[in-house]
Amino acid sequence: MGASMTVLRVEGPSRRRTRGPSLRLVPLAPAFLACALACGGDRGTGPPEPPPDPPRPTTVTVIPATSELSALRATVQLSADVRDQNGQVMSATVTWSSSNTPVATVSASGLVTADGNGTATITVTAGAVSGSATVTVAQRVSAVELAPDTGIVLPGTTLQLAAEAQDANGHAVDGSGFAWASSDTTVAVVDGAGLVTGIELGEVEVSATSSGATGRANLEVVEPAPTEVAVSPDTAVFAALGDTLRPAAEVRDQAGRPMPDETVMWTVSDSLVATVDAEGLVTALANGAATITATSEGASGGMAVEVMQVARSLTVTPSADTLLLGDSLRLSADARDANGHPVAGAPLDWSSGDPSVVTVVASGVLRGVGEGTAEITAAIDNVRDAARVSVFSPDRASLMALYEATNGDAWAESRNWASDRPLSEWFGVSVNADRRVRQLVLTGNGLAGRLPPEIGDLPYVEFMWLDRNDLSGPIPPELINICVNDVIAII
Repeated sequence: MGASMTVLRVEGPSRRRTRGPSLRLVPLAPAFLACALACGGDRGTGPPEPPPDPPRPTTVTVIPATSELSALRATVQLSADVRDQNGQVMSATVTWSSSNTPVATVSASGLVTADGNGTATITVTAGAVSGSATVTVAQRVSAVELAPDTGIVLPGTTLQLAAEAQDANGHAVDGSGFAWASSDTTVAVVDGAGLVTGIELGEVEVSATSSGATGRANLEVVEPAPTEVAVSPDTAVFAALGDTLRPAAEVRDQAGRPMPDETVMWTVSDSLVATVDAEGLVTALANGAATITATSEGASGGMAVEVMQVARSLTVTPSADTLLLGDSLRLSADARDANGHPVAGAPLDWSSGDPSVVTVVASGVLRGVGEGTAEITAAIDNVRDAARVSVFSPDRASLMALYEATNGDAWAESRNWASDRPLSEWFGVSVNADRRVRQLVLTGNGLAGRLPPEIGDLPYVEFMWLDRNDLSGPIPPELINICVNDVIAII
């Protein structure tokens, strides 16, 4: 602890001396030496320096800073230069946005697309910093289109041309003005709005110029000629054979002007359906379709004709008839149009007013299924007619013969006999499922006289009780015949 140290000290020349510098040993105190060793010792054994800060975006620059697009849908690619806190270029995730999307939009990669005239600020953001660029969209006229670009004009008539200025991508440049010109004003002239007037026959080029771009239309001034025949009406439907119609035909020139002095020739595509005379009078002949054509010097127009008869009257024949139970009957119906012509193949709708008496089994074909009277109706559209059909059992005649031959008016009970009521309601009569007589029970009912031969015309009878009556004469052989067929007859 009490050790000392001697150091070499170099002293500069003194003002008073003329000799050079000298060396002198100076002893150092021990405390000073310890301090020197502690404070200025070996630096390699101290704490490590902290790592540098990671790079972070501090500036973003958009390249190029300004852009001008002269056509809609034109594009420009922008890029972002991102630098960190040390001014070094760095990679960073950026987002793009537009301040005015009707003018310009920007994609995620910085591609800007022009959508409308104006100015938009395109901003790119990286972290907390951003940069921007200005994009101006100002369409420039690159071409002029005329519509129509070809056509004809008649002397003294006009044709309106339309001009459209377009940018390099074919989009209209609104608000453009045009200078119109005719290549030959002796043939046609054009005004400042593009209205062309024909002067004399010939060819002419009409042009429109805007901002140095020119569009052209090649026109020809020609003589009037039939180019269209307008037939009115252009469709016709005939509801009856013999109906007529005289359509009008108007011949028009290239400008759509009427040419009343032109001759028109009339023809028909199917003379079986309709005819047309030299004056254009059309007459319906048969159901079907045809085309009436009016022609003038190669120009033509047509009228579509359809003949489709509509029934205006309907007659069912016979208007009244009778039908035996189980038998069939065919009625007919005559449908006619307004001019009295038959409507062939008219789709008639047949119906029975009482299906329990008469059923319709086919078009106009009837079947008697029960005794009584039914009204049978035929209809087409709103036209209808009807017939009355009465159905009788074939057994009715046999029973009436028995009634009359045995003094039926004097029977003890004759309820509903000799009436138009169903046989099942006649006293003593029972019928089967087909409404034919199955049983006849008139025991002790006051029958007097001979049995008629018709009593044997009951093919479905199973029992016949006629005992205890005042019957006389021989038994009809017809009754004997049905008794042989397991029919029990008690007389």
